[in-house]
Amino acid sequence: MKRESKTQYALLGILSQCEMNGYEIRKYIESTISFFWNESFGQIYPTLSKLEEDGLIREWEKTDVSGKTKKVYKITRPGLDVFRRWMEKSPIQTNQRNELLFKVFFGRHMSPKLLTKQLEEEVHKQKEDLKSLKSFQKELDRDWNKHPDQEYWSLTLEYAEKQTKLNLDWIEKVKNRIKE
Repeated sequence: MKRESKTQYALLGILSQCEMNGYEIRKYIESTISFFWNESFGQIYPTLSKLEEDGLIREWEKTDVSGKTKKVYKITRPGLDVFRRWMEKSPIQTNQRNELLFKVFFGRHMSPKLLTKQLEEEVHKQKEDLKSLKSFQKELDRDWNKHPDQEYWSLTLEYAEKQTKLNLDWIEKVKNRIKE
């Protein structure tokens, strides 16, 4: 059974926040939701075209403060309706790929030393992610405390922080077991 692509819903959700072009959408993803959701340019641009073709978004020209004109996408009322219907739909699917778990699962096919090295690299990455999450939470508390989505954003960040700490604890356990 083929899985339904959720890219269209991700883009509709992002465009429900603010109008953007494809590059800005990618940057938005990197700076906000990349710890739980990712989309590549190869997914973004064809999906934007399809959403526009379906009347769920529209492209228009926007002039910035410097007078430069750029094309941006804006969600339409039907697009917002489609997004909200998907949000209300059940069930939530959390299927995801996790290369870390994959490599540990098949760990006997690599040297324990190399697996430990890769796990240590992951520890470094996870610690950097934790710093970024804490920094983003401070920014939310400082600059976005009156935004209607602030509480939801904070709850999402709380999950990511707890998940990252859990990952770090688990990786340490795996490294200790490999040494035995």
